[in-house]
Amino acid sequence: MVSGVAVLLLVAAGAYSSLGYSGNDAIASHYMTKGEWEDSVCGGCHYGVYENVNNSYHVQVDMDRWSPLTNFDLETSGEDAWVAEFGKYHPGGGPLAEYGVDVNCMMCHEKYGLYDFEARAEKIESGDYANANKAAMEVSSRTAQTDAMHLFVYSGNILTPYPLLIVFHDGVNGAPKDTSCAQYCHSREVEARAVSWGSEEFYEELDVHAEAGVECVECHHTEAYIITSDHQIGRGNVSDTPDIGESYDDTMRSCDAEGCHAGISHGPFADSHMEFLDCTSCHIPMLPGGDLPGGTPLKAFSWQNGEREDVYWEEDFQPVLAWYNGISGDVLPSVDTRNDSDVKLTPFNKINGTWWDAGTDPEVLANPDTSLSTGDPIPVQYVKAADADGDGEVTVEEMQAYDADGDGQLDYPNAVLRTVELYYQVSHNIVSRGSEMGDPMTCKDCHGSEAVIDWESIGYVEDPGGDSSAVKSIGVTYAKPRPEEVEGEPAL
Repeated sequence: MVSGVAVLLLVAAGAYSSLGYSGNDAIASHYMTKGEWEDSVCGGCHYGVYENVNNSYHVQVDMDRWSPLTNFDLETSGEDAWVAEFGKYHPGGGPLAEYGVDVNCMMCHEKYGLYDFEARAEKIESGDYANANKAAMEVSSRTAQTDAMHLFVYSGNILTPYPLLIVFHDGVNGAPKDTSCAQYCHSREVEARAVSWGSEEFYEELDVHAEAGVECVECHHTEAYIITSDHQIGRGNVSDTPDIGESYDDTMRSCDAEGCHAGISHGPFADSHMEFLDCTSCHIPMLPGGDLPGGTPLKAFSWQNGEREDVYWEEDFQPVLAWYNGISGDVLPSVDTRNDSDVKLTPFNKINGTWWDAGTDPEVLANPDTSLSTGDPIPVQYVKAADADGDGEVTVEEMQAYDADGDGQLDYPNAVLRTVELYYQVSHNIVSRGSEMGDPMTCKDCHGSEAVIDWESIGYVEDPGGDSSAVKSIGVTYAKPRPEEVEGEPAL
């Protein structure tokens, strides 16, 4: 039966292959080789998927959400400026729909590694929205429409039996690639979290999961990983993305999930720490500094004079341990205290950020450097304009005396310069024994005379374990050294 079907497909493929890229419009549109969703072509199998994707948090990003790192003010800069600056990282649809940039499934599901992110970004930055997605798929489309596997599987159109189509589908339009997630869309994470995934080879040197070939979707999966998946990619609840929605929190696999490190033990003494110590606290002992693929990790930044001035981690550095329970609300990237409920010690890159605030929030006005409220940040164009003497440095007196229209009414009479400790959670660059960034932390790294942990910063007067804790040994046993492969869902 199968051999007969294969012969039929080969005959159909031969008929269609003579047309190739230059004349076969049916193949050109079939299964996304144009990079465009078509209900008539895709919707038959992927029923309802387009609507689900369009409602995902990746697509429905909040343009008006303020970040200290970008300090982008939507009201004064406008949506066009947002699209030009951040649209290249966006999968299309949502806020980009009104600009004619539709959801681009192939940004994640393109098989050949030929999706041109740079070409798409250039089109969006220049305002040529209509051709942005097409530009990204130009080379890949030509390749797909002449590829033997593509012709074999899809040239039969409705003649292709569904079970056989599923078998070959991922070979033509596969599951998301790590490079799509990390090296393009999430490359901006480097400065906040010192991740090294901008280069696959470099990342493998610094992350034990990358070295073992674990793919992004194996951890960032969802239970509904089937053909009608809602495309809500699994995620944790990190400190600087608190407003995405609680329904998406903790939707990714934990370290001890079934198929990962279920049953792992470090011995009874160490295991007793797991109630208040996140695995990453010991398994991310250091972070890489200097010029990494995709950027350089930030130590501090300042918007005081209207442009961001940065201080970088030029050397490898130790992340800061702080209490965190995964619930932060719509506040600045922050952590909890030792006495809060359900907290665990978790590693962060602590960045000192400086910016001007209008002082309209009483809490910010009273405690500008310790308040967790986002307050009322002053747009950078007004900060620059407040530099009355033109010396390139904006003082409190200048900011409070700023009067844009000269009507005698001061715009920011209560302006304050905030310098806040911002906490950006780190969860990649996981190490094991003998890793490039060193071994995981052991007892002596936290307790005793060689301890590197700052006990006072996490609410203790002194080391609660004392020197005796540092001599305990840690044995490691576990059933499975890496997650099982997650079957990729058929591409859109």
